[in-house]
Amino acid sequence: MWRDRTNLYISYRQSYAHHPAKKPKYSSSTGNGYSDSFASGSSERQGLMSAGAFEDDGDAVIEMDLLPPRWADVSDEVTELLTDISGKSVKLEKLHQKHVLPGFDDEEVKKTEEGEIEKLTQDITRGFHECQKAIQKVEQMVRESKQQGGISKGEETMARNIQISLAGRVQEASAGFRKKQSAYLKKLRGLSGMAVPIDRASTPLYSNYTDPSLMESDADKSYSQSTLQQTSQKQLTSNDAAIMQREREITDIAQGIIELADIFKELQTMIIDQGTMLDRIDYNVERMAVDVKAADKELKVASGYQKKGTKRRIIFLLILLVVGMVILLIVKPKRHRGADENVIPP
Repeated sequence: MWRDRTNLYISYRQSYAHHPAKKPKYSSSTGNGYSDSFASGSSERQGLMSAGAFEDDGDAVIEMDLLPPRWADVSDEVTELLTDISGKSVKLEKLHQKHVLPGFDDEEVKKTEEGEIEKLTQDITRGFHECQKAIQKVEQMVRESKQQGGISKGEETMARNIQISLAGRVQEASAGFRKKQSAYLKKLRGLSGMAVPIDRASTPLYSNYTDPSLMESDADKSYSQSTLQQTSQKQLTSNDAAIMQREREITDIAQGIIELADIFKELQTMIIDQGTMLDRIDYNVERMAVDVKAADKELKVASGYQKKGTKRRIIFLLILLVVGMVILLIVKPKRHRGADENVIPP
């Protein structure tokens, strides 16, 4: 397991004061026994860091008066949780494939597999709950910083954007895991001989959502709830220990799917409350690129219209001149003819 500390390093690097206060330069003799020649510093050592950045004992002092905000660690925490969830999901998927295969394994082996599947499922679901709590902490930190007056408008917007980005990542991961769990639940229902209700892909007849992802989440939840009802009825009429164990496994998976659907819905509500995608930096950058391209096209069209308008004005002016010359040519001979008629012959 590894942790990405690049963003934290960049925050530290940006917060370092590029013009630190002057520090006392090397003294001729240090208290720890360094010679005068070493205290003066070699050219290589002084070339890396300015002499003002060293204390009298030769230790480098880097001023870091600006620390990254508290919510900067939430991103690393969520990333680490999602990485752990991803690894466990791969392992759980392999156990699912192995568990539904027909075989002649004894009941102890099956129980061991079911125990591992149940433990991994609970760990993954608990991980999504921890991600949700970590994302909610960002809003609480921003609220506390605003009350203390220690956060700027830009930092608040950045915190909101990070919160929306993290919520989207957790949403995507939880939706993928929920689909795998629904497929596994469908296979278990087939193995236990339960009647399969309406296909999970088909959405309910009535839904309060227009977002396809929320409609799919609602369909998964409805499918799991119908499974719980059938399982509870079957447990009342069955006394077989193996069947009871299978029904308990189906019940746990269905309840896990319902929890994941609720987490997905809450994260979606959080994203909508924060302004959906309008405040996201990447979305704004993409929209800006699209708007700039559209503006460039409009400028080209306007430039073409302007050039065509100049040509049309010149053509119209020439047409007017031609019409005027024609009128002059028609009127001038009539005037000469009238003048000739008025002349009295001698």
